[in-house]
Amino acid sequence: MSLVTKMRKENDRRFFVTTMMTATAWALCFIVSFASMSVGAMVELEDSSLREIVGQDGSLFLADHVTPNSLTGAPSDGSANFDFYRMGLDVKMDLNLNMSKFQLGCGGVNDLLTGPGCDIDIDYLSFMGINSSGTLPSPDGPESAFQLTRPYIELAIKNENSPTQREVVGIKIGGQKINGALSIGRDYTGSGPGGLGNESNLINQEHGGTCNPGATTGQGVVNCHSGINSISGFLSLELSAAIRARANIIGFNADLNTCFGRMNPSQYGCSPSTTPFFVDAGGTRLDTLHVAAAKLNIDSINLNCNFFNFLICSPAQALANVIVNEGYGQLKIDMRQVHYLLTPNTENFFLSMQRERVAWPNYSKALPPSNILYDSCNPAYGQQSPRCSSAYAPTANTGWWLNAPGAKLLNINPPERIDVGNVSVGTALSLLGPEGQLIIDNPKVSLPRVSNCYGGAVFC
Repeated sequence: MSLVTKMRKENDRRFFVTTMMTATAWALCFIVSFASMSVGAMVELEDSSLREIVGQDGSLFLADHVTPNSLTGAPSDGSANFDFYRMGLDVKMDLNLNMSKFQLGCGGVNDLLTGPGCDIDIDYLSFMGINSSGTLPSPDGPESAFQLTRPYIELAIKNENSPTQREVVGIKIGGQKINGALSIGRDYTGSGPGGLGNESNLINQEHGGTCNPGATTGQGVVNCHSGINSISGFLSLELSAAIRARANIIGFNADLNTCFGRMNPSQYGCSPSTTPFFVDAGGTRLDTLHVAAAKLNIDSINLNCNFFNFLICSPAQALANVIVNEGYGQLKIDMRQVHYLLTPNTENFFLSMQRERVAWPNYSKALPPSNILYDSCNPAYGQQSPRCSSAYAPTANTGWWLNAPGAKLLNINPPERIDVGNVSVGTALSLLGPEGQLIIDNPKVSLPRVSNCYGGAVFC
């Protein structure tokens, strides 16, 4: 063995001995110091002090506590008069899943309001990611991920300071932010995803009734769809639609091409830069989406003048071309026709259950952001709703409740011209103001379900 090798081994031995002696000295100092403490120095931590301990930044687990009515815009009806305790994870969760039937809150106290049913009842529900290629997003299919950022559970506690009366009145499941799409139900008239082909006898297997592929409005259209049967919650929706209608007005068969909100691709006078249109829908066991006072951009009104009515029709056509470029209308769509919902980078999305009405705090404990593009709380669009001035979500009713404040239902496009029948002059004139009386009831629209299945399966 060389002299250099011997010296290295001796140095390693000395370093090891020195390190062990130092560690032993620190351990002895800690033991002596701990032993010198009197037992009385260790005291029990009170519950009030424990409540002030929350998860710190950078930790995997997050916890928070909001005291009653302590945030901006607390409702005056007492629905925020609870202590809210939140427990969550500082993670991002990706999922892609399919459910043939999704039901919550069937029976119970809400039957007294609506009759027998479920708070939430959806056929063929899929969670998937968003395809953001192009101007407007769309659902993306089985290889995409529905993303949930910082998932959590929150409890609403009543009578916090009374040990004998303290109770849990609500449970909430949500995330700081979600980014994804929901594909829903199926269309009996189509051969594509979720469709059952073009059989001659199209009986709706979920609800009964006969689908009429030739209908453009009414129950014959509704019977061609399954999907959202009922939903309890608050939806702040961005909508866009192109509506082609035909009406008989004092003998003239008038064709109307119109739209509202952002449409893509550009058609019927709409373009991707069109101002978005928002509508708030909230309540227990909703089954119809009612769009009232939608401001319509009218691309054209064609009175279909001919040789026999030319003298009367021609001046009316000229007048319509000059003075009418916008109006107002109402639209009713059975929610079974809604085959997808987009939730791109949506904050304060949650599902809750409560025994009494609860106004749940926003995740941020602050007002909703006012600088998000194509969001109703952005003042640039002049359509802010009361939820934009409160750090609490709109009050949830008893039972199960879904809160989706940034959902989007885009490109509603009837594949055929909708025949609304005879329209009086008074109804036609009312379209010039927000009190427009023309209601298009359950028009046939094109909102195709996006498949979330591999292969040729109808549903996974």
